[in-house]
Amino acid sequence: MSTKEEEYRAILSRYMPLSAVGAVYAYISRRGVRFRISASRSSKLGDYRMPSVGHPYHEISVNGDLTPHMFLMVLLHEMAHLETFEKYGRRVQPHGHEWQMQYANLLAEYLEGGHFPVEVRELMARYISHIPLNRAMGQRIERMLKELDGGGGKETTILGDLPIGSTFRLVNRPTAIFRSVEKRRTRYKCVEVSTGLPYLVSGNAEVEEI
Repeated sequence: MSTKEEEYRAILSRYMPLSAVGAVYAYISRRGVRFRISASRSSKLGDYRMPSVGHPYHEISVNGDLTPHMFLMVLLHEMAHLETFEKYGRRVQPHGHEWQMQYANLLAEYLEGGHFPVEVRELMARYISHIPLNRAMGQRIERMLKELDGGGGKETTILGDLPIGSTFRLVNRPTAIFRSVEKRRTRYKCVEVSTGLPYLVSGNAEVEEI
């Protein structure tokens, strides 16, 4: 193992389950992915950027403040976008049937590889066995992973729990007050109350209702 690989694996081991580091490193290396660990973002937990003119490589980023198994789950979400692009190009919807199939396959692979806790195995197996994926079941799995990783010391509320029109603060940005306006796939259009400026906020963002 080269020094560079040891350093890369050491970085990954700080953010995800140790059992998954080897598989993730091999995936990133084999496909030439530029992988970034991002600061906390209220609008999204991760991101995939496809190759284009002037950007001839796959790029994935995942928020670095996630618990280890949530980090892995978000990474697999973005890896599924990469695989969907490689198979179908730009011809399909971002979270359509094709992406859901790729995501379910990756979750199954890492579940069978023993990279998720035994406590979520049964629920995750049911989640990935039917397409379209059940969003409510996916959110339940995410909450269980946070709790099992020690990130659920107190009960949390996510934006997706609140009805449209609710007023709230973001846990990671408590000084601003927002109001949700409409749902857009996995994100919500919101406005900052004091300025009227629009924002897109992930439905998984932890919030405090006002």
